Amino acid sequence: MPLIILIVNEIVFRDAIERASREEGMKSLCLKDEDAFWAALQELTPKLILLEIGIPTLDGAELIQKLKRNSSTRKIPIVAFGNSLRADLLQDAKEMGADLVLPKSAFREQLPEIIRHYDKQHK
Repeated sequence: MPLIILIVNEIVFRDAIERASREEGMKSLCLKDEDAFWAALQELTPKLILLEIGIPTLDGAELIQKLKRNSSTRKIPIVAFGNSLRADLLQDAKEMGADLVLPKSAFREQLPEIIRHYDKQHK
């Protein structure tokens, strides 16, 4: 079963992503910190990474940069989303190589389409 790894802080987004991924026949794994994330990537190859930007304990832009510089993870699509009032963080995510960057409202609205798009694109 295809896998989505998500790094989110807000429960409402975690629940929405898990529901949308199930509806599309995909499994999701929710992680909350960078150590758990890198450990999971040692064993799993996700089709998509969904990353909430602006989590206080995680530098999302730096994580994106590390993923895009690593030869074993650079091709995994990354969709970053965050508070529209923190446009600086969204811009940083884009500059570091996120494949798609959205404010939270647009992300939530487009979530099913995003999952379908990346599932079809990477079959």
